Amino acid sequence: HKPTVRFPGSGGACDVASFVGRTIVFMQHEKRKFVRRVDYLTSPGWLDGPGRREEIGLPGGGPSVVITNMAIMGFDPDSKEMLLKGCFPGASPRRIQACMEVEVDASQAIEIAPPSKDELQILREVCDPQRLILT
Repeated sequence: HKPTVRFPGSGGACDVASFVGRTIVFMQHEKRKFVRRVDYLTSPGWLDGPGRREEIGLPGGGPSVVITNMAIMGFDPDSKEMLLKGCFPGASPRRIQACMEVEVDASQAIEIAPPSKDELQILREVCDPQRLILT
């Protein structure tokens, strides 16, 4: 109720998450970011599950994938619950789960091969030349 810092807004994130056909979320994999419940929702995802976006007047769309520094998370097509699709090298399902307050289905998770030298060059020089996300 009395935040020490107040930012001017979400930078359009709510509009993007509400009205584009598909969103891809990039974030650091930290327990404080994968919480059971949020106090304030800036960008709607699947909300309470299938059909909820449409019930409140949002078009289809919704998040398709969450990419972190440890894993790739997807969503069950029926329940819309988040699930672990793949682990990056050095990150096991157990370690990934330890960095989350919520449990996700990891039964079908695979290990993801690291990017090739050429892929890293494209990511670092074309996609993120200021190194805002990639190291």
